[in-house]
Amino acid sequence: MLFVDTSAFLALVNEKDDNHLTATTFLEEIKNGKVKIKKIITSDYIIDETLTRIRYTVGHKEAVEWGQDIIASNVVEKVGVGRELFEPAWELFKTYNDKKLSFTDCTSFAIMKIRGIDKVFSFDDDFERVGFKLLP
Repeated sequence: MLFVDTSAFLALVNEKDDNHLTATTFLEEIKNGKVKIKKIITSDYIIDETLTRIRYTVGHKEAVEWGQDIIASNVVEKVGVGRELFEPAWELFKTYNDKKLSFTDCTSFAIMKIRGIDKVFSFDDDFERVGFKLLP
């Protein structure tokens, strides 16, 4: 399983992003089976954050298009951060007082820990700092 973070989605959408080529190449490797991934997962918090950042960095039209694509996608499982994930995320947020982590990151960490996911498609080294493997 692979969790997808905001930074990966942004890199895929924004051609001016420093990681755009790396992200698009990695996505192609997943699509053509060169990189084996059984399931791709993200969260409603990541979708929220990504929509906002695309809106601000690329444009409203692109944010709406991306939103329609991700919401309709049958390939990406979208996990809702309900009470069962919010509370563990809150505990992680309180625990990691030595790292400047967003609460959204902590919701991602909680999902990954609960689901047994150790790999993340991201360019955010916060994931690596708490023990997850960054891809690509």
